[in-house]
This record gives sequence, C-alpha cells and structure tokens, in this order.
Amino acid sequence: MSNVNNNAEHNVNEVNNEKGRRSGNGFRFFGNPKLRKSLRILWNNPKLVINAVYSFFVCLRFFGLKFYKFPAIVDFGSKIRKSRKARLEIKGRLFLGGKYIGEQSGSCAYMKLPRGASCLIQGRVKLGPGVRVILEPGASLSIGDNTYITASSVIHSASSISIGSDCAIAWGTTILDTDFHRIVYEDGKQNSISKPIVIGDKVWIGCNCTILKGVTIGENSVVAANSLVYRDVPPNSLVAGNPARVIKTNINWSV
Repeated sequence: MSNVNNNAEHNVNEVNNEKGRRSGNGFRFFGNPKLRKSLRILWNNPKLVINAVYSFFVCLRFFGLKFYKFPAIVDFGSKIRKSRKARLEIKGRLFLGGKYIGEQSGSCAYMKLPRGASCLIQGRVKLGPGVRVILEPGASLSIGDNTYITASSVIHSASSISIGSDCAIAWGTTILDTDFHRIVYEDGKQNSISKPIVIGDKVWIGCNCTILKGVTIGENSVVAANSLVYRDVPPNSLVAGNPARVIKTNINWSV
C-alpha cells in the first residue's frame, strides 16, 4: 500500500513539474515570489533585458554619475543625439521609443539636441515609437509630468515649445514653431519665421493634428483629430477643423 501511495505521489509530482516547465515556471526554485515573477517576466520578454542594458549605456554617457537612477529608459535602436554644448535635464524619467503607449508605429524614436539647445523633462514623460524631437541651435523644449506623445509624431523647435503636465498627444501630430523659410510680401514686410508655442496642462490633441507657430492652447482643452491650429485656443474648449475653430466651450475631459 505504501509503495502504491509513493508511486501515485511521484506521478503527481512529475505532472506538476511538466506543467511548470511548459508554463515557463522554471524559476520555482527561487524562494521569493516577487523575484520569481520578475525573472519570469524577463524570461518571456528578452527585449526588456536588451533595453535595460542599452539604457544603462545611454544614461552612463549623458548623465554621468546619475546614471544609476536610470533617468532615461531608451528602447533599443532609439537615439539621443546631443551636443556637449546642449542641455538635457530630466527631473523624473523619460521613456523614449518602445510600445509603452501604443503600437501605431514600429519605428525607433529620435531626439536631436544641437549646440545651445535645451530640453527639460519635468516628471514622467513618454515619447512613443517613431516620435521625432528635433531642436535647432538655441531652441528650447519643456514637457511636464505625466504627459505622453504616441507614435510617429514630430516636434520641431527653432524657438521655444512648452508642453504642460497631464497632456495626451495622439499619433501623427506635428508641432512646429517655425515656418522654416522667409516670405517677403508686396509691401516689403516679412514674416516672423519663428514664434513660441505654449500648450497648457491637461490638453488632449487628437491624431494627425498640426500645431503651428505662435499658438497658445489653454489648459483642459481638446483638439479634435485632423485639425490644423494656427491661432490661440481658449481654456476648456473643444476645437476642430482646418483651420480649427471653437466647437464647444466650458468642457472637461478625462483619460
């Protein structure tokens, strides 16, 4: 009878071990459940390890002795090109590239900071796959806490762009504070090539929008998809169209 029970117990253990192996539970020998969970995640997602190593070297290069805090988590293949005379300050953590906030693009993210440019990240900010952040010499960009920009968006600053906290900027959005070229009118006057852009706190910009130079978007506003914004947007407003116009006022929105 004892042999029968032992054989039955042995068979049960074999079945359980086989189930463990099939489910990737090869870390059952580690006593700490949290450690087992973390190892299992890494085992099932090897790119996390690659990204961690890649981010380590990026942080070591750009942040010196503060690298151990991992101020930037950079998806493998995404790049930061920064001049020694440029300034990149991260008061929190920057997520660059990766499918943290959508899968609308498989491209790598890119950030360029030439001589005299400055970028300030104030809190936790996510820039999704395919996002391009390009600053010209002497230009500045600031992004507030808990703001994310999804895939394939472009931010190009020749002067100054300020984006507030708790903003949601959807894929395919273009934010330009410059015309790139000078226009001479019949009376001899010329356009101002660059003017600052200010986007307030808690602004939602839908997909495929364009925000042009000199625009201020008030806090708690919504810009509908496919809109072109070339003039100021009042706070708590919904705007839509090409060119964008106010559709509703005194609105509120939530994630």
